[in-house]
Amino acid sequence: MRIRTGWCLLICAAALTACTANGPKGPAATVTAPAVGRPPAPASVAAAMASEAFTPYAALGAADNDGLAPGDTYDALHTACMQDAGYGQYASDAPFPERENRGLGFPQAYGPWGYVGTALAAEEGFNAPEAGSGGPGGGIPVGGGPLGGSIPTAAQAAAGKCFNILENFNNATLARYLSIVETLNNYIGADVINDGEFHAAMRRWSACMSKQGFHSSDANNFEQQAQEMLGQRLAPGQNPNSPPGQPTAAQQKQQIAMAVADANCTLSSDLSGVYFAVQTSYEKQFVSANQQALNAGIREYKAAFAHEIKTMPALLQTTSATPNLLGPRPPGHRGGHHGLAKPSPSHS
Repeated sequence: MRIRTGWCLLICAAALTACTANGPKGPAATVTAPAVGRPPAPASVAAAMASEAFTPYAALGAADNDGLAPGDTYDALHTACMQDAGYGQYASDAPFPERENRGLGFPQAYGPWGYVGTALAAEEGFNAPEAGSGGPGGGIPVGGGPLGGSIPTAAQAAAGKCFNILENFNNATLARYLSIVETLNNYIGADVINDGEFHAAMRRWSACMSKQGFHSSDANNFEQQAQEMLGQRLAPGQNPNSPPGQPTAAQQKQQIAMAVADANCTLSSDLSGVYFAVQTSYEKQFVSANQQALNAGIREYKAAFAHEIKTMPALLQTTSATPNLLGPRPPGHRGGHHGLAKPSPSHS
């Protein structure tokens, strides 16, 4: 869920090393494991995240309504860059892949918390909407045209410069001002997925799913299996260069059945209610303990964003027009806090 993310393959490439860079002091990492019982499920994942203390920080730069630096987003920076280059009319269809964001302000219904929404499960299943649609799993389009598209050569060159400028800005902010956000993101995630009440709810979910004829110990892996079947995610060993095939009618029917079972078992096991209640507690504790460092990071981010806008004409003169599309992949995605490199914080 917590995918702050970067442009296509690489802007988050510095995320792991950023956590150890010279950012604000912190973090305070001692928290108390919450006792949440059997709370009701949220109306939606978006509703659950809207009440969580860490959401605005993790949405910084991705959502224009995070409440901390409204409008200071990578999307706005890209548009400003293309305008300064003289090709603002091509800002929405620059020939480089879109900047993806699959969390926070753009939540998906399914994840380690199970499937939230029985009606949605029966209607859409695990089908991911079109990127940039704003729906579950959507992205923020920062140029959505095909690579090497039909826009003028000079505009393509400007888009390449802007891609690199935004990549550099993102990596610098992750390594400096927002390193506290990246670190807390990993701490919160590690505590949630290791929480005892969450594991108990997942066991109830798994037992329920077995009764429905689906055998899985983990709701996150279950939805990944469904998306592999639909061709939306590469299966282990699958050639990444092979074009995905269209799912058959039988596969579509099967994935709907999987989603409906998931949603029903999520409700009966209280999986989503427990997950978000646990996460809310950890987020509140971490944000409260690290408020000063977070505030400093936000102030510095806003100043850096303003400086980037001011110096954009000079950056356009010195930045390469060849987009750096082959940088290293991020060490882990924060889709449900899996793939985390940080150890769990200590508990009191």
